[in-house]
Amino acid sequence: MKNIKIQRKILGLWALMRFMPVLTFSGSIVLINISYAWQKAGPAILKPALILAAGALTMNSFLAHSLNDMEDWRSGTDRVSRGILSGGSKVIKYGLLNRLELGEIAMAAFILSLGIGTYFYHIRGPLVLAALAFGIFAAWVYTCPPLRLAYRPFLGEWICLWLSGTVLSTASYFVLTGGFDIFPFFAGVVQSTLVLGWLMQHHVPDISADLSAAPVKLTTPAYFYLRWGPRYAMMPSVMYFVLALVLSIAGYYYIHPVFLGMAFVAILGILAAASTKSQDVMDVTRKQLFTTVLIIINSMVFTIYITL
Repeated sequence: MKNIKIQRKILGLWALMRFMPVLTFSGSIVLINISYAWQKAGPAILKPALILAAGALTMNSFLAHSLNDMEDWRSGTDRVSRGILSGGSKVIKYGLLNRLELGEIAMAAFILSLGIGTYFYHIRGPLVLAALAFGIFAAWVYTCPPLRLAYRPFLGEWICLWLSGTVLSTASYFVLTGGFDIFPFFAGVVQSTLVLGWLMQHHVPDISADLSAAPVKLTTPAYFYLRWGPRYAMMPSVMYFVLALVLSIAGYYYIHPVFLGMAFVAILGILAAASTKSQDVMDVTRKQLFTTVLIIINSMVFTIYITL
């Protein structure tokens, strides 16, 4: 019986981590910055790079996801979600972890994040604490009361994803090298904008569940759905991929040729989003998997190109 309980918790932690979404967002951003910092500082960054990756994993996978699962289960949206890739980690639905255990995981992740932040504070100074504070703030306010920014159109993705991705990118390069550079900053801006397009796809299968939640989870796709109908539910995804395309082209002309690859990803993202049948969960899932793979491969190609 004890072994079964341990196995259940291990499976719950693995499901809660949500490896693919984390690799798409924080993993890809950290990878890009490690590669650029490696080019500048070499093997000296290996130890802090591993600690940085552990910190990003802790905050994204275990702090943010635990809080998200607890609150979205409380509001009811995750209970009735039809999403395959969306609808939270489903650890409560499948009986792998309960809300009390998620609270304990969130607290442990919070403490570990503080420990990692303290380590980098002793190396780089108080700016690290500002970035850490914003990361914890973003993880909390995304779904937790009183702000619940994910439950409001535009605010959740811009503050808790786009801005936190840009901060993560800038801070990652800073803790690894002690300096700032326009390249990792702008790479974080473009990558975070690509992920916004991906996130809007992620929300679409949950629209009916989100609108039935208490309080109503009015994500940006749900807002477009209510205002202009089902045909427009994918419009936010298209808009953000178009924005990523514009930013990528600017990066190509003014910063580095590698941004051309991001422009290619943005174009494919636009085509995928525009051709998605928003009320067909399987079609949305296929298109989201496509853009997930695109964004992850983009960060890997980016890394290889920079380090060669």
